[in-house]
Amino acid sequence: MKSRRNQVGGLLLLVVAGLLLSGLLSRAQQTSDTVPLDRGAIFKTHAPHENVNLWRSQSGSSTTSNGVGTGAKPGGGGGSFTGTPYSTVGTTTNATTTTPAAEEHIAVDPTNFMKLVAAISDFSLRGGWNTSKYSVSYDNGLNWAETFVPCQTATLFGVTQCYPATADGQKWQANSDPVVAIDKLGNVYLADLYFNGDNNAGGLYVSVGTLGSANLGVSAATTYPVAAQLDPNTSTFEDKEWIAVDNSNSAYSGSVYVTWTRFEGNLDKIVFSRSLDHGQTWSAIPLQISPSSQSGAVQGSQVAVGPNGYIYVTYEVYYVGSQRAHFFAKSTDGGTSFSTPVQITPLFGELKFNSTYRKNSFSSLAVGPTGTIYVVYADQPKSGGAQIRFIHSTTNDTTFSSPVSLNDSSTGQRLMPSVAADSTWIHFSWFDTRNGAGSTAIYDIYATRSDNGSTFGTNQRVTAISINAGNASFIGDYGGEAASSGYAHPVWTSGGFNGGKLQTATLH
Repeated sequence: MKSRRNQVGGLLLLVVAGLLLSGLLSRAQQTSDTVPLDRGAIFKTHAPHENVNLWRSQSGSSTTSNGVGTGAKPGGGGGSFTGTPYSTVGTTTNATTTTPAAEEHIAVDPTNFMKLVAAISDFSLRGGWNTSKYSVSYDNGLNWAETFVPCQTATLFGVTQCYPATADGQKWQANSDPVVAIDKLGNVYLADLYFNGDNNAGGLYVSVGTLGSANLGVSAATTYPVAAQLDPNTSTFEDKEWIAVDNSNSAYSGSVYVTWTRFEGNLDKIVFSRSLDHGQTWSAIPLQISPSSQSGAVQGSQVAVGPNGYIYVTYEVYYVGSQRAHFFAKSTDGGTSFSTPVQITPLFGELKFNSTYRKNSFSSLAVGPTGTIYVVYADQPKSGGAQIRFIHSTTNDTTFSSPVSLNDSSTGQRLMPSVAADSTWIHFSWFDTRNGAGSTAIYDIYATRSDNGSTFGTNQRVTAISINAGNASFIGDYGGEAASSGYAHPVWTSGGFNGGKLQTATLH
């Protein structure tokens, strides 16, 4: 795109200006046609140790005069909060007991709403190295039983300990970024990044278990490699994965899908792999979803499956000036091929408010029982606090609604939204600092729901007591939410590196 602009020079500027004045050039076209990518802003999401100095490069990027990115339709197209709120917001429950912990996710059994599996990256072991922990509830989130992923004793880099272990015989210093999915046969899939802090080896693995017990029968032998980079000097790094299963009645039912960010040297791309045997083996070569023209400027993918077996993927693209946009691709053939990704959000601003913890504007993706696609993300307008934006598509393709804001208060900041859908409701939750009296260290979880994607219940506070992140450098890069039979289960960390646990509540 740069070379094309250089060739046409000022002529293109005149053409673009004319189209803007005539209203013929959409915001999506403006972004992809006229704004350069920012390959200096990409960051790797893994946090290998409690005391790690999390840092995001901003080299080569610029900001607007007020220090934040360009907003997506300033004012947000605020939602209508005349819908029905939750009648019950349950008490906060600790799903894990060890601290500190961050990066949480949750899934519900598609055949029994009482069965839930949640996971979080826990930093309580081996001097602060992180280890994924999962927790199981068989009573709709009332009681939980927690278990660390399997470890085996080994000597790594001169230290003998019990290290996270995988089916290919590897032992790892750390693993992180847990994401959970459950199929209609009761199989549980836990996707994780495994890596060493003292060399470059690492990989993406999926642990497979079965509902029925607290530990799900997960073992090192059932933790299978999706993509492993075992060379300690490798320049390839697997990062920020997501997982989904096909619970439809399509020809692809039972398939398991993973997307992630693959870094190769200084460039990265969004890739996809599938398993046709319940997570035991995966595509020999992952399929690249993001176009090569975006390499080095993509991150934060999510994958979901519709009731017709279509696979949907969203991811974020980084542009200069701390500007972002979310892109979307789909597969109608079980992941054999994907459509060319298209932009589904206007240009919007990366989160730029002051905080000690890292933050981002990644999207959350869900598909309802009728095939409607739901996407939420965080956006920093030119003025005012960060907003939670919502878009949706009823056409199973690239036609999405204009963004509306889900937060009914402009006080404070918002981040890490999640969305889930059941047969009646679309459920939303996010982290919110509106009660922090100006401090972004103080946050709560807020939620709303909608039965039509147009009207929403007033925002409801889920956490009865505000959470204090203190000076934590990390409270996670994402949250999670599961929903079934009218019940919603948001999950969050109660402080991240500041003594955080995995917490949840049942909303109905």
